[in-house]
Amino acid sequence: MDDPKKILIMSGTPASGKDTLTALLESMSCGKCVLFKKHKMVTNIIDAVQDPRNTVYHLVDEATFHQMIVEKQFLQYHNRYGNGYGIAWSTLEKHWQAGQVPVLHNGKQENLRVFFREKNILVFSVLLMANQDDTKDRILTRNGGDETDAEKRLRAYVAEREEFAMIIGNGESPYCHLAINTDWLEPPMTASIIYSAIEKFWAARKS
Repeated sequence: MDDPKKILIMSGTPASGKDTLTALLESMSCGKCVLFKKHKMVTNIIDAVQDPRNTVYHLVDEATFHQMIVEKQFLQYHNRYGNGYGIAWSTLEKHWQAGQVPVLHNGKQENLRVFFREKNILVFSVLLMANQDDTKDRILTRNGGDETDAEKRLRAYVAEREEFAMIIGNGESPYCHLAINTDWLEPPMTASIIYSAIEKFWAARKS
């Protein structure tokens, strides 16, 4: 039987630890778990490439992004921080053909529905949580003290926590197999928990 197409989704509010944990998981898995580079829609590619935070994206202009939507080249796409982000099928296929597990970063729960509807993809979803004060400190440390950027990301934090509260309040379940409060555990311990969980999950599904 062919090895199933796997995806590891790391959901969480801004600065909840997705980047740090993905790097640790890549090391633990000897390069099998790798960060997935989304397509990011930007208004000015020349300016965007100057921002080091954009090195983890495939940058495209608005016309290209919308054409990819029309041609159904994305498994999922959404808007965040005023930008468009897309999960391209072609990028996923490259990872799978290389025997890799793409690690997708996500914010809002509503973006995850489509992944769990795909019958030919084996998804493991992790939800990361952190309190608001720690989140602001982490954002300011990461962006060099940019208060404007911090406020934008904190607004996203509030919106995502409100979405999560609404899901729980409505008696629904979030789209996750594992939830971790990253305020309480050091990153290496958190990564070890996630890695152990995904290995057991995929082994059980394969048997």
